[in-house]
Amino acid sequence: MRRLSTYLFATAAFLGVAGGASAEDVLSEVSTLENEYFNNWSQGAEQAAKSLGLNYRILSGKGDAAKQIEIYEAQFGAGVRITFGENLVAANIKPIVEMAKKVGAVHVAVWESLPGFHPLDAGADNYAFATFFSPDDVENSYRIAKLLFDKIGGKGNVAHITGFPGVDADISRTAGFDKALAEYPNIKLVARQPGKWNQVDSRKVMEDLLVAHSKIDAVFGQNDSIALGAMQAVEDAGMRIPIVGLDGNRETLKLVKEGRILATMGFTPQWQAGFALVRAYDVAKGFKPSPCERMMYTGATLITAQNVDKYQAFLAGEKLPFDWKKMSRVLHPSDWDAQNYVWPIDVKTYWGARTPAGYKFPKAYQDAVDSGCVDQLRAEYNGHYKQRIPE
Repeated sequence: MRRLSTYLFATAAFLGVAGGASAEDVLSEVSTLENEYFNNWSQGAEQAAKSLGLNYRILSGKGDAAKQIEIYEAQFGAGVRITFGENLVAANIKPIVEMAKKVGAVHVAVWESLPGFHPLDAGADNYAFATFFSPDDVENSYRIAKLLFDKIGGKGNVAHITGFPGVDADISRTAGFDKALAEYPNIKLVARQPGKWNQVDSRKVMEDLLVAHSKIDAVFGQNDSIALGAMQAVEDAGMRIPIVGLDGNRETLKLVKEGRILATMGFTPQWQAGFALVRAYDVAKGFKPSPCERMMYTGATLITAQNVDKYQAFLAGEKLPFDWKKMSRVLHPSDWDAQNYVWPIDVKTYWGARTPAGYKFPKAYQDAVDSGCVDQLRAEYNGHYKQRIPE
């Protein structure tokens, strides 16, 4: 598969080196281009854009809040009106949406939300903040943690290497881990330290943990890069213990197949980015998601040695097995197919204690929830899930 660097030549023109953008340009902004997850992400987004006749570019703010704002400001100024991205800096969602509102653009946020800023807070009749999508990290981490604990017989010492403290994904994955931990009284958490989502830092953390603790029976990595770093440290020490991660990166799938990583949670970033792009396109073309559709969970696949071959085969080859046009509510209003599980977030539960004091949910959203929209939409989206990701 092509590396993200192959997209950078085209990106130079998009930045203004060669003229302004048309209304049919689409921008994806992510925190890094040096990560297999966003390599896979960009593959899906590029193919979805091509299917819809859009000009796709990807840019990185490198996790820098000011740089991210500069990117959106420049691209809105150049005429871009369809955007989506991994909003690692949650506080930036509001200014990005405010910029989008001023120019009539559409933005879809993925992974990070800003508690107290529901998409409807941008305006009941405004779709600049089209939708927020995220996997259910609490449930996903809970499932894979239970698998890890069961692998060591429900007892033993476990190390937990986290990502960046305070980030949505880190908070939710830790909550899922702790939920599982509470069900296993004979599992002892001997360490919890941040690995900063990357392989290098996580390897060093694991090396230190192996020195500090005489016995570690398993490792829970907050993402695949962390799991890989931990695995390297463990193998360098001449050991083999169960390790899990989350992301479903191609390298991790190979390690699952080899038995060096126990399991990963596949978020299928190719689909994730492509679906976000299609939703941004649909809203730009007039689709109006209902109040309950403005914040949605997306499905994930627990990948072990038992199903890794099937999942690998599904994503093999340059052309991805998704019908991007069929995802579109504009192009296929009656027979659309999201091609993954998608269901409404219970936002009150999702934000939980992070909800600002005194915040009240938009009336349209609260009325929809009170009328049973969560169950209704879950059933509707499940009914339209025909072309399936292997489980």
